[in-house]
Amino acid sequence: MLAMLDDVTKVYGKSYGLRDLTLEIPVGQVIGLLGVNGSGKTTLLKLLSGLLLPTRGRVSVLGESPRRNRAKLVFLGETDAIYRWTSPTDAERLMSGLYPDFSLQCYRTLLDSLQIPMRRAGAMSKGERARLRLAMALAREASLYILDEPLGGIDLVSRERILQSIVGQWRADASIILSTHAVAEAEGLFDRVVFLREGILALDALAEELRERGESVRSTFLEVLG
Repeated sequence: MLAMLDDVTKVYGKSYGLRDLTLEIPVGQVIGLLGVNGSGKTTLLKLLSGLLLPTRGRVSVLGESPRRNRAKLVFLGETDAIYRWTSPTDAERLMSGLYPDFSLQCYRTLLDSLQIPMRRAGAMSKGERARLRLAMALAREASLYILDEPLGGIDLVSRERILQSIVGQWRADASIILSTHAVAEAEGLFDRVVFLREGILALDALAEELRERGESVRSTFLEVLG
């Protein structure tokens, strides 16, 4: 098993981020993490990445705590933290210096496929910066890619390029867990979907089984969480 949350609860003051959640993440799956705002998606992703610690329960990646296996993880959060002066070339030098698993060939291929302009981030559109951040993340050869709303607030063309790149760079020896509100656009990616409601696991299902029953991920989203 690549990663696991075992009976995990996360409490913020008097409210729950997650409650009694157990989830297994095997190797070789693209998992859609779905839910409305406040359902616990970002809490779950930050626990998996080691940015948060559980109040109760255990989180493990490759049999150890996420903080001990950070080198095997990629976390792409919602916040656009790229400095305005950063160009794709600057980002390449930064990532190469920080991460031994950063692939220059993969990064340069992603720059081309995502049509990222070779100018500073301050002169890029929101969609172009989002694509640059994704290229920086996917060019690492990690075991688990944790993507929090990579499609949020950007144009449809950028969304399509991002989805195509996620498919193109996916490896059978790694897994991706992707949180998104763009359910209809992204559902073709998913091997499995996990629905959260108010910090509780509402449904964990294989996407193909839903399709065999004549249900789409979007219609299941509306039925389970609507």
